[in-house]
Amino acid sequence: MEAPITIILASHQMTERERLRKLLAGQRDIQVVGEVQNDQECLALVLRQRPQVLIIQDDIPTQGGLNLARQIIEKSSDIGVILMMNHSTGEEIWHKMLQSGVHDFISRNTADDRVVEMIHHVAAARQTATTNSAAEEQISKNRIIAVTAPRNGTGKTVIATNLAVTLAKKQDKVMLLDLNLVNGDVAVLLDLVPQRTMVDLMTSYAGVDDDMMESLTVLHRSGLYVLPAPVGANYDSTGLSRSVVQHVLQFIRNKYIFTIADCGQPSSEGTLAAMDSADIILVVVGNDLPRLRDAKQYLKNLVDGNYSKERIRVVVNRSGIGKAINEKEAESLLEFPVTAHLSNDDELVSESVNMGQPFVVASPNKPLSRELLKLADNLSDVVEVVPKKSKSIFGMFL
Repeated sequence: MEAPITIILASHQMTERERLRKLLAGQRDIQVVGEVQNDQECLALVLRQRPQVLIIQDDIPTQGGLNLARQIIEKSSDIGVILMMNHSTGEEIWHKMLQSGVHDFISRNTADDRVVEMIHHVAAARQTATTNSAAEEQISKNRIIAVTAPRNGTGKTVIATNLAVTLAKKQDKVMLLDLNLVNGDVAVLLDLVPQRTMVDLMTSYAGVDDDMMESLTVLHRSGLYVLPAPVGANYDSTGLSRSVVQHVLQFIRNKYIFTIADCGQPSSEGTLAAMDSADIILVVVGNDLPRLRDAKQYLKNLVDGNYSKERIRVVVNRSGIGKAINEKEAESLLEFPVTAHLSNDDELVSESVNMGQPFVVASPNKPLSRELLKLADNLSDVVEVVPKKSKSIFGMFL
């Protein structure tokens, strides 16, 4: 049995409180939890009891029902307020009710069944509003991270994959999206053999819904959800239009706390759409002079293209090769702040790629793994971390 709707009655007229109390006493799903006779008592009791519905007399001392309603709704917007009118209504009082946030009104002549119906309606409406508000607040905290690079060979996909797995170990609802249809390696790096991929979305695109996304999504054993690119074949990436990627990312944002989008070619429509939608643009650069020079120009182009510097994070990969360019020199060459310098560990990365096992799982104590964990912590600061819970099966578990 569901908990009853809790109500406080606020009226200086004992006869009115008694009438309503007797009426509601016969309702099994409604419970009067308090009665007050002035505004000070009402405000104190409401904030202490937090009822679902408050019925206020319009002329309650000392400031009146409308002013009291406004104060209560400002302090606790999840409480539904019904005004009990002693006088006739008019256009002026309607405007005042709307401004105060009152949800409905009754009078002495309102039929008993109508009063009960109204209480149910206001309680349900406030519950829906509270639920929607909580969902919208969570969605507003969900984050998309677009991982991109100015050229091939920077280790972008390896970093995106291990970063996504690290985040998935920390919390539920993390998605890795492979937007590289030409050389997409996410499935290989995770030892996945997907039955369907992003190409199926392109060839049969008619809108994104739960059924379609479930059929395309693979659940990795780490708890990471993956929307892969095809394995072992190249596709024309021009088919991955900006509108398709934007629709997919908007849908995913509503479902996942973090989305890591491993982007394709820097100038592709899919990459541009991902960066447009992203809260964070993670730019992976190599630690040699040609790659650092390319990265400097790429970062300049991003800023000139109205991607704000606040959204851009730079990761220098394979830092310390031959000790030729140190961290300070790399940052000086880029003329851009660097979020993370990742160690060079060819043996670890090569074994990880060949085995299809992310190194953050296979070798969590290696310096490179610890640096990825630190990067994940840095990025997690932009969103409240939700504790990881046990998962239900979604899509294919591999």
